[in-house]
Amino acid sequence: MFAGAGSIGLELDTGFIRAVEVRGKSGNMKVVAAGQVLIPKTAVVDGVVQEVATVSEALNKLWSQARFSSRNVVLGMFNQSVIIRLINFPKVPKNKLEQAVKLQAGEYIPIPPAQMVLDLALVGEVDGEDGPQYELLLVATRKAQLEPSLAALKMSRLLPRVIDLAPLAMMRVVPQEKLVGTVVFVDLSMGLGSVLLAVDGMPRFARVMPVSLTQFHSSIGLVMEAEQYHQQVAATLEKGSDEQAFGRWAQSVVAEVRTSISYYIKQENLNSVNRILLSGIGARVTGLAALLQNELEVAVEVAQPLANFKGQQAKLEVSGAEYAVSMGLALRGMEHGK
Repeated sequence: MFAGAGSIGLELDTGFIRAVEVRGKSGNMKVVAAGQVLIPKTAVVDGVVQEVATVSEALNKLWSQARFSSRNVVLGMFNQSVIIRLINFPKVPKNKLEQAVKLQAGEYIPIPPAQMVLDLALVGEVDGEDGPQYELLLVATRKAQLEPSLAALKMSRLLPRVIDLAPLAMMRVVPQEKLVGTVVFVDLSMGLGSVLLAVDGMPRFARVMPVSLTQFHSSIGLVMEAEQYHQQVAATLEKGSDEQAFGRWAQSVVAEVRTSISYYIKQENLNSVNRILLSGIGARVTGLAALLQNELEVAVEVAQPLANFKGQQAKLEVSGAEYAVSMGLALRGMEHGK
């Protein structure tokens, strides 16, 4: 599907739309095009498109500016309606597994079947009371929350070949050695944040984190004003003049991450977390990583999206943590095209 044309990962964030195009083969992939455009903060709210025509216009602008070679995209999504469940399911022939799960989805997902979009991944096998069972990762959302995004893409003549969870995308830009053990991925975008916990590279738990960089901006009176906003955002990535506002916002991030870690460790009877990896534009706020590490007593690193790319062209400004999701989505497309 993506062979020869590469893959384009698309992230719809509050205030910004980002996309990255990746080409090549495993061990020799490069980012060949990338870009982001500003959108009104009302166009995408809490991970859901609110203004279809506005988003479509921005997508057309982005495609024109970045000169992407394809109109096929991997769309990232995550919002309050997304539900993730790790379940044990009776073993059935694999060619009948998806149908069997969908017939019983109501037992695991509190969304009426007619309103649900459901996907699943086979994680492994476990020993159940009645014998071996599949361990499955279920991902579901309401169609109503996804349809506006698809409408915006259709209006811009873009084709969503794959729809993937934004938190999962972060895992693909991280070197394999950093996936060993229990790892927490924290994405701090302009809109909703997210927390994903994975064990040895396998996702086990994810949730929306109601903390965003927009909240920090609001607390210091920063408003979105056309193209100047890019410079305003850059300014707040440095240690700001309002240390109290930064402290309050950073402590809210700490509280959300701590709650997620505590919940999972209690559920799975684990002892500790090996590392925390930050992504999203909020990860670049000076002092945040150090504060998280000090408060949670866990090693904290900011994601380097180009860590798995060798000899990457320097002219493309995609090294910032805000490109981790869109780049991970692009890599998902390369996997899909195999």
